[in-house]
Amino acid sequence: MHPTDRSTPALRWLLPALAWAAGVLGMVAAWLAVSLALRSPAGWLALVAAADLALMLRLAATPPGRARALAAVAGTTLAITASYWIYAASLMGLSLGLRPLDSALRMGPVLAGELLRHATSGWDLAWALLALPLAWRLSR
Repeated sequence: MHPTDRSTPALRWLLPALAWAAGVLGMVAAWLAVSLALRSPAGWLALVAAADLALMLRLAATPPGRARALAAVAGTTLAITASYWIYAASLMGLSLGLRPLDSALRMGPVLAGELLRHATSGWDLAWALLALPLAWRLSR
């Protein structure tokens, strides 16, 4: 057996996994920058997150089908959740003199939920709910 034949299955999932992680982390960073600049949760970026994850998985040559669609939906969900969490932590951390990451690590889910309840509107929830089927559709 040739040495490269053994490494092929491991490399087949490595690039899509790295693209998925880069898509999620990059979207969270971009979302935080935009939301802090606009001083709003910027819920419309959920649609951008869905398109970003679908594109990243396609560029990584992830085989089309249900697995790629589920990965895109899971990545979009994680990007939305992490972005809202860090945005809420930034709101709280700025008033306490903490950096967003320090505040995010210290904040609990009840406080995050209350901060988001007051900071977001129904449109932000609608964009997030619309992004999930969009991620599914774009990545199939």
